[in-house]
Amino acid sequence: MLLRKILFPVAVLNYLFQLIRSFLYENNFFKVYQPKINTICIGNLSLGGTGKTPLVKFLIERLSKKINISVLSRGYKRKTMGFIEVLDDADVNDVGDENFMIKKSFKNINVFSSENRTYALDRISKKFNDMGLIILDDAMQHRKIKCDLNILLTKFEQPFYNDFIFPFGNLREPRIGYGRANVIIVTKCPNNLTSTQKEKIIKKINPLDHQRIFFSKVHYEDILKGKNDVHISVLESDFVLVTGIADSQPLIRYLKSKKYKFNHIGYNDHHIYNQNDIKEIIKSSGNKIILTTKKDYFKIISLHDSNNLFYIDIKIDFFGKSNDLVGLISEKFSLN
Repeated sequence: MLLRKILFPVAVLNYLFQLIRSFLYENNFFKVYQPKINTICIGNLSLGGTGKTPLVKFLIERLSKKINISVLSRGYKRKTMGFIEVLDDADVNDVGDENFMIKKSFKNINVFSSENRTYALDRISKKFNDMGLIILDDAMQHRKIKCDLNILLTKFEQPFYNDFIFPFGNLREPRIGYGRANVIIVTKCPNNLTSTQKEKIIKKINPLDHQRIFFSKVHYEDILKGKNDVHISVLESDFVLVTGIADSQPLIRYLKSKKYKFNHIGYNDHHIYNQNDIKEIIKSSGNKIILTTKKDYFKIISLHDSNNLFYIDIKIDFFGKSNDLVGLISEKFSLN
């Protein structure tokens, strides 16, 4: 916290820079690209860990029967550059862990990695005539593109309205950026979220006339996935938890709530595993079960082919009717 206080002047400069940048885009000083394809932007104002990828999966599951969906993201921390279509035999380090995971989960979905979203969208629209809808994962700050629908995620425990711009806080841009969103989802809410809590949050967000607010929570699956699927009850014996995600606390709290005993090895988000990491994991686990996230699983299994390695999958549940969000999107793009 001391370092962040020291860097406060840098945060002020960043704040002013972002305000000027936003002003220039909103007043047409910079050219904005209007894709020929229907687009949904999923993003956040904070640095990460709000649950964008689970929402991408949710939308694919709910909408792919109605329209041909593709996913585009930069493929964060991949070792390659440029535009890449994620194929079934792709290397996780070449396309990015999240894109790799989405392709593994939905083989019939087209997935693309590109740091230049404008170029990628133009190329996709020319190559794929039947592309109905593209989900842009983590593109809230990509102002060069005007998306048809912007979905902003913010965590229950760290909402954007209580945060400040980086490096003093964790925001990528000033709070006022929330106004670009059509939909705001408060994620990772407690299971016992009350109506009073919802009302307080809605009041603090102060939604604009064009905005809808939803509340969601994380649901952990009872079946652990690996070479052979097993029930979560196998975790009643000691195990090792390995994570390389932005926010591992919800998973840790969930496992502790079930009275499980485990040793946690944590890495940074999008961590690229190497043989030294594998040695550390093996040394800590012995013959115990190694539990990880789906995003980490595919990276670890490529280096350590183990029958003791499993991942716990997550889904998001909405308070109220999740069909309300699906209905809003369906109406927007005339999918009914």
